[in-house]
Amino acid sequence: LDAFAYLAGHDLKEPLRGISRYVDELQQEATLDATQRQKLDQMLRLASRMDGLLDSLLDFARIGRSPLHFVDANLNEIVGDAIEMVSSRTSTAEFSVPRPLPTVRCDYGSVSEIFVNLFSNALKYNDHAKKLIEIGYVSVSEIAERRDFPESASDQLVFYVKDNGIGIGDEYFEQIFKMFKRLHGRGEYGGGSGAGLTIVKKMVKRHNGLVWIHSAPGAGTTFYFYLVAP
Repeated sequence: LDAFAYLAGHDLKEPLRGISRYVDELQQEATLDATQRQKLDQMLRLASRMDGLLDSLLDFARIGRSPLHFVDANLNEIVGDAIEMVSSRTSTAEFSVPRPLPTVRCDYGSVSEIFVNLFSNALKYNDHAKKLIEIGYVSVSEIAERRDFPESASDQLVFYVKDNGIGIGDEYFEQIFKMFKRLHGRGEYGGGSGAGLTIVKKMVKRHNGLVWIHSAPGAGTTFYFYLVAP
């Protein structure tokens, strides 16, 4: 499936570039009326959207094809890099780490991308003037009384990314991890292809881990995950 996704996404890129190029040439024609120009503009928007979807498909396929390189990585460094990557998108976000994060055995690049996607999601689905994002972890003793934690997490160190965003209902907890699944309109909350959380889930799964969510409408969202090194 990963190979198919890669080949399909890669091979579809070339004809899509041809469509965009010909539309651009047609737009230079002086004889076009307003309706014709409007249709050509719409074609370019659709081509651009398809290009974005193909990029997401290629990213998803890349995750399954590239080997993991496990190292003892300092999560404070990984999180710091991820914060630096997303901070340029907004000046209204405040990141906090209540206590130093541990060193874990993982694929550095993959875990960095997990945090980048979770941070991006937290910033996007947030209508507060001040966007608050907390990054931390909980131990076995701290989660012993939590009824919403999966049983498999009982002997793991669980990491979390918590925000004060719009939140979602529990009926959507599974849907948000599906490829190209968006709960809002195409132009709402910054748009996007709806692939970010799918990529997070796959990266966590490649680390033999699990990711899940705790949220409610208007009450913010917390993503939890754990990683199991070989």
